[in-house]
Amino acid sequence: MTEFAQRKWSRRQLLAMAAAAGTVAIGTGYGAHAKPLGEVLSSKKLRAGINPTLPPFGVFNAQNQIDGFDADIAREIARLMKVDLEIVQVGSPDRIPFLQADRIDIVLGAITRTVERALVIDYTIPLHTQSVVVLTKASGTAVPIAKPGDLNNAGVRLVQVRGTVGIPWIQANAPQAQVTLLDNYPDTFRALQQGRADAMVDVLESVVVPMKNFPGVPWKVLDDVLASTWVGIGVQKGNTTLKDVLNVVLFEMHRNGFVGTAWEKWFGVPMKTPVPVNPMF
Repeated sequence: MTEFAQRKWSRRQLLAMAAAAGTVAIGTGYGAHAKPLGEVLSSKKLRAGINPTLPPFGVFNAQNQIDGFDADIAREIARLMKVDLEIVQVGSPDRIPFLQADRIDIVLGAITRTVERALVIDYTIPLHTQSVVVLTKASGTAVPIAKPGDLNNAGVRLVQVRGTVGIPWIQANAPQAQVTLLDNYPDTFRALQQGRADAMVDVLESVVVPMKNFPGVPWKVLDDVLASTWVGIGVQKGNTTLKDVLNVVLFEMHRNGFVGTAWEKWFGVPMKTPVPVNPMF
């Protein structure tokens, strides 16, 4: 096999892996040179990709600027690294392609750590967790729901957003429940508000803001955490110089309480599953 053929085959393999992870779009420039730590420091600029349509991780403020938990984290990282911060707007489909194309240096936005993504990007140590919980109401349900096991009842009416993490859990643990699948969170919450459903299983961080949009409902989140996912900051594959520094920065931000304080500022409650402060990484 020629050297050219070997390079072509390797690129084809990498693209296939990235496509399997759902992270590559045509023309994203996969494999573009990542800015290592030295270039970030010499340019005195850190480019952070943040999704402003994922509140409260990312939001537009009154000045139409990107704000939120992720913006607070990115600003503190830049401050500790003594560089300026440039926030780049990204969406869920293009956030990893932006990273691969060297349009951003780091990516935030609840980027859950998975094996598929780890094949195409590198992760820092965890920034935060996401916890799968049961959301119900303190009153007005067809069947009283005090623990997750109560969901496995033919009288319980669950409502879920299509394709969300709660559905596999329900299939495995509450197969007797009635399940209605809807296309979005507003419709799901209206069904709960109007008494057409009794509960839902979802990531707590996805329901905190919608709950506030339906005041007057006696919302209740069960204490049990059904599953937890780990969320780090993404950097381009192989960019170890930047990742190593980010790990130290995040460790200090966890140890001094900055991450926890920012979380409570934007979510209104402590992190359901705290990230342990571990100096070994």
